[in-house]
Amino acid sequence: MAKEKRFIFLSDDFYQAYPSAQYPEMEQKKTRPYIQVIVEINEVKFAIPLRSDIHHPHVFWTDKENHCGVDFSKAVVIADDIFVDREREPHLRQNEFDALRGKDFKIKQKMEKYIKRYKQAKENPQDPINGTLLKYSTLQYFEEYL
Repeated sequence: MAKEKRFIFLSDDFYQAYPSAQYPEMEQKKTRPYIQVIVEINEVKFAIPLRSDIHHPHVFWTDKENHCGVDFSKAVVIADDIFVDREREPHLRQNEFDALRGKDFKIKQKMEKYIKRYKQAKENPQDPINGTLLKYSTLQYFEEYL
């Protein structure tokens, strides 16, 4: 694999492997794909989307006032290099770029914390808060990597 990128788009191969009919919690917008932030935890690569209109606490804010940020609840695993779109180059808005500059370690820490929280929720799924987290998290599709 060439030099690792920090921001990527997911490829068509990814969306073919994870069709929305079978994986409804995954964010799939063909006309306006989400820019993804890449982090690696325990040799597993996660792609975490930059989203807007976020109304839950599992986020690294890039613009809290407008509910924009890195949404850990919609993170996916990059199990194969073909899942990264090498043709398109993401371009972040300046305010998002500024908010993310130098924050790689903090984002990785928050993703690790979110994975830990997800695993804790799995221990008691009957709890309503845990049930909601488990229902809407894309980690449910990638538990073998956790």
